[in-house]
Amino acid sequence: MPTGGWVSSSEGGLCRVQRAFAADGRAHLLILEQNAPDRAVGIALAGPSLASFRPETPLRVRFAADRAGFETRARIEPNSQFGQVVVIEGVWLGNTLPQRDGNRSHIDVALAEHVDRIAVAQGSGEVGFATGALGDAARALNACTAQIMRGWGLDPEVQYRLQRSAAPVDADRMMKRLRKAYARPALRALQQGTIDLVVFTDALGKARDCRLLVATGYEALDKAMCAAAMNEGFTPALGADGQATASFWRLRTRLRVAFSG
Repeated sequence: MPTGGWVSSSEGGLCRVQRAFAADGRAHLLILEQNAPDRAVGIALAGPSLASFRPETPLRVRFAADRAGFETRARIEPNSQFGQVVVIEGVWLGNTLPQRDGNRSHIDVALAEHVDRIAVAQGSGEVGFATGALGDAARALNACTAQIMRGWGLDPEVQYRLQRSAAPVDADRMMKRLRKAYARPALRALQQGTIDLVVFTDALGKARDCRLLVATGYEALDKAMCAAAMNEGFTPALGADGQATASFWRLRTRLRVAFSG
């Protein structure tokens, strides 16, 4: 059960809301965070009640008592303060995994209002954080990422009302370009890591700039990935009036010796 209200922060370009919980007098913590405008959020759950969870086993995630939820992978690590932390990336605040289509510039507050818990399960064991509706948390994150968009020179209200988001003209060709960018030199050096990038597009669908939100730490590899994304043509975003408008396209992926997109 919660032991306090939501606390918001926006340090270092990271938008975060967190809330303290307790079970049998033991402290737990729930964090929702974003580093860019998106419909999906990252979720971190920490506390001793999660001690039995294992990283090699998928999790089932539920946002309401009467819904089945969905299965996903998580990063599960020991934590000196809370015992264990479970981190789930790229989750919609609903009972489905993120989809490729739709407006991804902000969290759907109406959907977040229908959440009554965040529960994770492995096998027969389930740990549930009694959050209640997440509308206020979603609004706080949206307000924070709106500031990020303004820093990019984009009007959040225009992006929120898009009929169509910007997207690569040929998604398969884009992924081939990215695989080529993550090619033999990087593979031979075993360069791996998460990369999170944003490509800014104009009303003609031309890529105008690329920004790394999360870099691998290998400068040549990071530059090659941005260059590959910039070389692709984009279908421009459409505003509420049906006219093409400037926007952005985001890619977050884990680069491994065997490329995963």
